Amino acid sequence: MSNLARLREEHAQLVAIVRRLSEAIAADSPPRSPDFHALRRELQSTLIAHLKAEDWMLYPRLLDSPDRDVAGTARVFSEEMGGLAATFMDYAEKWGPIAIEQDWAGYCRDTALIARALTQRITRENQELYPLLERLDKAA
Repeated sequence: MSNLARLREEHAQLVAIVRRLSEAIAADSPPRSPDFHALRRELQSTLIAHLKAEDWMLYPRLLDSPDRDVAGTARVFSEEMGGLAATFMDYAEKWGPIAIEQDWAGYCRDTALIARALTQRITRENQELYPLLERLDKAA
C-alpha cells in the first residue's frame, strides 16, 4: 500500500469513528457501555497515529517541494493542523469518564465541535492536500 493510500485509509477510519461517536452523543445520557470509552480511545489513538504519519510521510515531502505553491499550501495546512491537534488534546484531557458523567451536555457540545472540525479538516486534506502529493508522486 502506498503512503497516500494509507493516509486515505486512515481518513476513512477516522470518519467512521467520528460517525459512531456522533451517534453515541445523540443519546440523552452517557452510554453505560465500556464500548463507548473504547470508542473514545480508538478515536484518540487513531488520530494521533495519523497525525504522526502525516508528519513523517506527507508534510516533509510537500514542504520540500520545489513548487512554491505546493510548499506554501503544505505550510498553511501544517500550521492549521498544529492548532487542531492542540485543541483535540485539550478536549481529550478535559473529558475523562467522570467529567463526561457530570456534564453530558457539555461533553456532547464539545464532541460535536471536535467532530465537525475533524471532518472538515479531513475533507480539505482529501480535496486540496492529498492531490498535491499525488501530483508529486506522478512527477517523480
